[in-house]
Amino acid sequence: GLEQLHDRLAAEGDAPLVVPLDLAGAGPQHFDELAASLEDRFGRLDALVHAAADFKALTPLEHHPADDWMKTLQAGLTGPFLLSQALLPLMRRTEGSRMVWVADDPEARSKAYWGAYGVAQSGRATLARILAAECRADGPEIVEIDPGPFYSPLRSKAWPAENPEDLPTAQDAARKVMVAAVGSR
Repeated sequence: GLEQLHDRLAAEGDAPLVVPLDLAGAGPQHFDELAASLEDRFGRLDALVHAAADFKALTPLEHHPADDWMKTLQAGLTGPFLLSQALLPLMRRTEGSRMVWVADDPEARSKAYWGAYGVAQSGRATLARILAAECRADGPEIVEIDPGPFYSPLRSKAWPAENPEDLPTAQDAARKVMVAAVGSR
């Protein structure tokens, strides 16, 4: 879908920068390369939305596969940390920039069987609050938002019996997140 959007925008004369990047497998150098590409192409970064997550299933910690644990923490916590670290200098040079952290009720995810996903969500909330305190003077503004439950393939893994038609759509949640990213601009 992103490639199709890129092609459509390019045809209209405003080609966005597309950088394939897997948060679960990227290292610090990949994030530094992304930051350099953004700076070279745009010279600024107005907003960054952290919404990545990985979730396999509700599992007792005793039986949580180590490779799933590491991938989930990399995608949901370590990757966003490294991305934030790499992009902070560019965001600090952009007046009014915002970094949005999408939360999934970390308190609820600290219960039994939530495993690495719960740890990643709790860690993200703490990371966002630490960044907010550290960025208070120089920016960017750090915003946490919990858009509430919405239908997604990730959610259906935790609640397979839930009727998708009873939930808001991912597009509804995305609108809330974009409002948080744009703010009063």
